[in-house]
Amino acid sequence: MERVSKILIIGEIQNGQPAPVTLELLGEGEKIASSLNAKLLLAVAGSGIQEILSELLQYPVDRIIAVDHPRMELDQTETHARVLEAVIREHEPDMILGGATLSGKVLLPMLAAVLGTEVVTDAADLEIDKETGKLLISKPAFDGKRMSIVSMPKAHVQIVSVKPGIFEKACRTERKRGGITMVAADWLEDIKERKKMLELITEDGNKISLEDSKIIAAGGRGLKGPEGFELLTRFAREIGAQVGCTRPCVDAGWTSPEQQIGQTGFTTKPDLYLAFGISGAIQHMTGVRAKTVIAVNNNPNAAIFNYCDYGIVGDAQKILRELLRE
Repeated sequence: MERVSKILIIGEIQNGQPAPVTLELLGEGEKIASSLNAKLLLAVAGSGIQEILSELLQYPVDRIIAVDHPRMELDQTETHARVLEAVIREHEPDMILGGATLSGKVLLPMLAAVLGTEVVTDAADLEIDKETGKLLISKPAFDGKRMSIVSMPKAHVQIVSVKPGIFEKACRTERKRGGITMVAADWLEDIKERKKMLELITEDGNKISLEDSKIIAAGGRGLKGPEGFELLTRFAREIGAQVGCTRPCVDAGWTSPEQQIGQTGFTTKPDLYLAFGISGAIQHMTGVRAKTVIAVNNNPNAAIFNYCDYGIVGDAQKILRELLRE
């Protein structure tokens, strides 16, 4: 009997809820599983997660493999890796997808090392090679200026971390097709932790992240300094937008890393993206998946004009001042 292929999603829990990237991967995983006639599995580890598991059953997944143990309450990557290694060896997936989050960027390479396989990080898109059935993974090239397509033709397990915000979230389904397999992890009691959480400091829960923003006003080097970003911040406040930026602006100290969009920052999917003084380099545009883009740049040949729906050639600071007057 021919073995059925399996795709395993590494689920994450944030603030007592399934992380957005987990729902995004379930949506994309369903498409890939359908094209390969494969089973879609979801692995979730945590403490007191029964309600979360019941919610996840409402999404299109063939089987949820869960570990519910007090030792999983805190995000200890080494412990998490041990638990997932046991799950992976038991279920033998052909493909593992996880989020390129703070924990995922450590966890997935760690799993690749213990499994003796390969990993591709920070994927921006996924598709299936029709000839081989293997993943073709789009990600920024090393020079940061182009996109490259890579694959793992010889890997016995393909592991990929995907940037959050890339794919559409899975939709709930009225007909539950999957079940839950609870995995006992009593052996965790015998493992001595090498590190201990002293304190957990959480951010303001009311803060809207760039990944969830409907309107983003972003600035680049064309804003010419902190004074340009002060104008941008005032303008964003007037129109109810979140402020984003390019990496050079963070490196120059004009704004904070939490506002960075692109290859090494956030991936965004707003309804409206307003780009002020942004050149349009691929390492930034990788993080922009907006429905509508409006760009302002004083260089008529700037690459941003190849991406935008509407473009204005002009000085970004001057136009922001005019907009604030209006």
